[in-house]
Amino acid sequence: MPLLRHLAAGLLGAAVCLGALVSHRSLVPLGLVVALGSTYAAAWWLLGSAHPRTAASYVAGWLVVLAFVVPGRPEGDYLLAGDLPGYALLVSGPLLVVVGLVSLAGGRRSST
Repeated sequence: MPLLRHLAAGLLGAAVCLGALVSHRSLVPLGLVVALGSTYAAAWWLLGSAHPRTAASYVAGWLVVLAFVVPGRPEGDYLLAGDLPGYALLVSGPLLVVVGLVSLAGGRRSST
């Protein structure tokens, strides 16, 4: 079951990143707000869950999709543009790494 939980969190991260990449330039700045809000809301939700280490799997799935689209296509097109919304989404990657490290390092402490 733990493997299935981490796999589901990784797939959730990949899906959220793909949605963020598609929507970050729509209705500027509303698309970027929705993209970043959903990215960090899902990570926050996983950190507060009964299994906070799944947040690291979520971050890994998110970063895999981001790393796949950053180089661009052979034709020279980019899904992540070189403007403010594109750079804001790109900078959110290293910030998510911090969330993943926090989930691996500490997790949730018991109050007893």
